[in-house]
Amino acid sequence: MHTIRLDPGELFISTVPAEVHTILGSCVSIVIYHPRLKQGAICHGRKPTRGCAHAVCGLKVCRELGDYVSCSVEFMLAYFDQKGTPRQELEVKLFGGAMMFNNLPSTMENPVLGMGKRNIDTAMEVIRANHLHLTASDVGGPWARQILFYTETGEIKLKRVRTSASELMGLEVEKYA
Repeated sequence: MHTIRLDPGELFISTVPAEVHTILGSCVSIVIYHPRLKQGAICHGRKPTRGCAHAVCGLKVCRELGDYVSCSVEFMLAYFDQKGTPRQELEVKLFGGAMMFNNLPSTMENPVLGMGKRNIDTAMEVIRANHLHLTASDVGGPWARQILFYTETGEIKLKRVRTSASELMGLEVEKYA
């Protein structure tokens, strides 16, 4: 079995059995799996959406496709469509979207704040718009997630990695009474 490390802004579509590893903070991973074909796809979307229209008569490949949740899902769905896979047979799972920096002061100039929620909202909009069946989800909260996706079985192993943004940034937090 091949081992794949999925970095932010990347997506992977299996053609042979693989174990895909990724770590999510405010990013989200959408996993699409087809049990009969024993094939899966996963993205590591950093940003919610971009103002592009996906063609209805083909597939428009956007610059920075993997960075955007909406574009990544459209690309993965186009792959399964091309194989003649009915969408009602696809199993979809959603992970990530942590609210990593909620303890920082909120400013209008900081687009990072609330990114996790925007990523989750976009993922759910795309899932609903495409009438996909969400079979598992672990989203939100203040923790990062380590994901292992087995493309042949659709199995996901999830581990919550940290409990706060401060830990992720390597800072020690002292509490004052």
